[in-house]
Amino acid sequence: MQSPPHDPGSALAIRSQYRQSQSRAARLGLLLGTGHELTQVPLAQMRQRAVQRACAFMAMDHGLLLEWTPEAPVRAIASHGSGERLELLASFAQPPSPGPQWQEHPGSALPQVLRVPLRASDGAVFGALMLGNSVALGAPDNEDIESLQLLATLLAAHLENSRLLEALQARERTMSELVHRLFSAQEAERKRVAYDLHDGLAQNLAGLHQRLQGFAGRCPTLPPALASELRTILDLAQGCVGEGRQLIGGLRPHVLDDFGLYKAVDKEADRLREAGLAVTWAEHSTARLPGHAEIALFRIAQEGINNILKHAQARHVSLALAVGDDYATLRVEDDGRGFALEQPIEACHLGLAAMQERASLLGGQLSCISQPDAGTRLLARVPLPAQGVQP
Repeated sequence: MQSPPHDPGSALAIRSQYRQSQSRAARLGLLLGTGHELTQVPLAQMRQRAVQRACAFMAMDHGLLLEWTPEAPVRAIASHGSGERLELLASFAQPPSPGPQWQEHPGSALPQVLRVPLRASDGAVFGALMLGNSVALGAPDNEDIESLQLLATLLAAHLENSRLLEALQARERTMSELVHRLFSAQEAERKRVAYDLHDGLAQNLAGLHQRLQGFAGRCPTLPPALASELRTILDLAQGCVGEGRQLIGGLRPHVLDDFGLYKAVDKEADRLREAGLAVTWAEHSTARLPGHAEIALFRIAQEGINNILKHAQARHVSLALAVGDDYATLRVEDDGRGFALEQPIEACHLGLAAMQERASLLGGQLSCISQPDAGTRLLARVPLPAQGVQP
């Protein structure tokens, strides 16, 4: 069989098509590879590999990924190449340009530089992808530059999202710190008011009650109407003394400082018992916890008990306090009417949101399970530092 005649034109066309297909494959590989790494690789590593990919794609031996803000100078967040030439490459980043620029610098250590801007969603330039070569090359074609511009767009979107996320996290840290300071100031103020009441008003009320009792004991026999009035005054004074002690205990229970969390919560549960509810402890620990953990868990239990008394219409309450090597867990559960948790806690239950915030400030968590006519279950779990538990 005779072979077909050789056609140089056809061979050149096939070679040209092959090179074009290779170029398209390289452009596609650049964008697909970078897009995959945006979600699969840590941020710092992704930036570095993106610069290396861009250098390999353009056959250039130096690369920089730069960003800046109105408040901060230009800084390199990824680089490829030697130090002195990278400093020279960074100097070509300013002033920022709205589009890619191919620059010639004859006689320079980097005779050719390609600058591709990074633009935010509002169009403002906040960085640049800089590529340079120590040996003069031919200028890239428009398709290669467009591919790099697409790469820069991917990087810009990812970097902007990272900056927004960092700003949000910083704001959340600031908010958490403010809430922590608020709770700390609140506890300090409660403690001060409790001691002021204990040393002032409570002592005066107790003294008044004792004086009235002494007066009633020495008083001659009174007519029935006056005797009844005196008994009413004595009962009122005794009630004021009891309410004063209860108020002081709610502000800063001395039993919490003196005997720990279990005794303080059980003392708080006396309000449930006085209201006719059955209270049982499924388990309890008498171990002492760090002060901030005891305060947070006590306030959570106190708020849970308040909610039961106000809303639950329960008959039985189960309490549990478990302390391990790493975590302390508090459970408050009732058999009351419950409620529907259809919205986030923060949106509909301020008391629950405060309990959740107290737990989260310690690195813990609070869960609430409730359904109409099926009771409510609160579970708070907070971490304990090493050697933070005392028997």
